[in-house]
Amino acid sequence: MLKRCFGLLGVLGLSAATGVGAAVIPEPDVQVSPTGLHLVLNLPQARLFQYQDGRLSKIYPVAVGKMLTQTPTGSFDITGIYKAPAWHVPRSIQEEMRRSGKEVQTVVPPGPSNPLGPVFIRFGEAKLGLGFHGTNAPGSVPGFRSHGCVRMKNDDALLLSRTVGRGDAVTVAYQTVLLNQDAAGELWLTAYRNHYKQDDPSFPMLAETLLAWQKQRSAVVYGARVDQALKARKGVPVCLTCKDVAKAKVDGDLAVVRWLSPGKADDTQFAHEPASREPGGPLPTQVAPPASAPQHAPAVAPSSAPSSSRAAVRGQPPRNGRPA
Repeated sequence: MLKRCFGLLGVLGLSAATGVGAAVIPEPDVQVSPTGLHLVLNLPQARLFQYQDGRLSKIYPVAVGKMLTQTPTGSFDITGIYKAPAWHVPRSIQEEMRRSGKEVQTVVPPGPSNPLGPVFIRFGEAKLGLGFHGTNAPGSVPGFRSHGCVRMKNDDALLLSRTVGRGDAVTVAYQTVLLNQDAAGELWLTAYRNHYKQDDPSFPMLAETLLAWQKQRSAVVYGARVDQALKARKGVPVCLTCKDVAKAKVDGDLAVVRWLSPGKADDTQFAHEPASREPGGPLPTQVAPPASAPQHAPAVAPSSAPSSSRAAVRGQPPRNGRPA
């Protein structure tokens, strides 16, 4: 039980965790480049965040890899943009077609039946076969349905292709627990399903982070809401510090709390230091990782090492592109 980690002291009698509308999308804790364009994909959210000169400019819904064909995490560059691509079907997918009794195709020409849609935006080395692309199944976005690539609605894929250029940075992260702060200074937690059953490095730090917040901000963090949000994992922001959880509403935007990635110290970053117990405080001082924290090893090997530079990489069209 997560009560071992956060307890229910001083929080008895509260209703079930209450969050806000799903339209509020919190940002993951990824350090972005202060200059130029930087794309950040957080897999548990199935969302692609576009940053320009360090500021969030757009969020796209996407479909990412299934459990058996996971999208790898890591740092990459945009290495090619191909309009009206032909899809050269990988042998593994040809075998899937054969096993399911479908016609085995080796090449799918451009057009409405092409799973790559109107554009393929490759990131990483060509041999990885990774990219952002359109789709002939728009209803499948967002979700966890691809063979490893990042599927987008066609209009979004075309817009992205006109925005990015070779050498632009791409970061693929796997963060199931996000912490954000709104304009009123309230702390919000959003928990997503662990679709890939990966170990989440945030769990060992979560309790200490919340204890430090409670001490440094002199604000009560309601442990019951933490416990409930991590059990439910609905992907909805839950206010951890609002006095009336039933009326909790995000004030303005949800700014990233720096607790997983290093970054410039600011109002949303704080040290992980033990907090002394306050009488009646909702969080205990001695904490341990949640008993229900994922124990499975990552199901995929780490992605290839990041490129040493942002120089454009010449490559062939996506012969090994893996459609979503």
